[in-house]
Amino acid sequence: MRNLDALNLRLPTKAQPRVNDCDTRPDFLYEDSLVAVYVDGPPHDFPDRQQRDKVRADCMEDLGFTVIRFGHDDNWDEVISRYPQVFGRQG
Repeated sequence: MRNLDALNLRLPTKAQPRVNDCDTRPDFLYEDSLVAVYVDGPPHDFPDRQQRDKVRADCMEDLGFTVIRFGHDDNWDEVISRYPQVFGRQG
């Protein structure tokens, strides 16, 4: 989340919290806005991992969370700009 700090955008409230109900540990959590952020490295490119990620994301959404994923090949600035209500606006 160095990108967020460097751009003076909102930082998460927690890092790697355990969410037992969904058997998951999001990389970051914005508790006040119910947003779970996952940063997916190359192992998440495999179909079995993608299926597991989907099940856990669906569970988080059922709990009322918005799930945002940053893939290792994604343009992170574009992902950030899609969620100004979470991260703030880039200057």
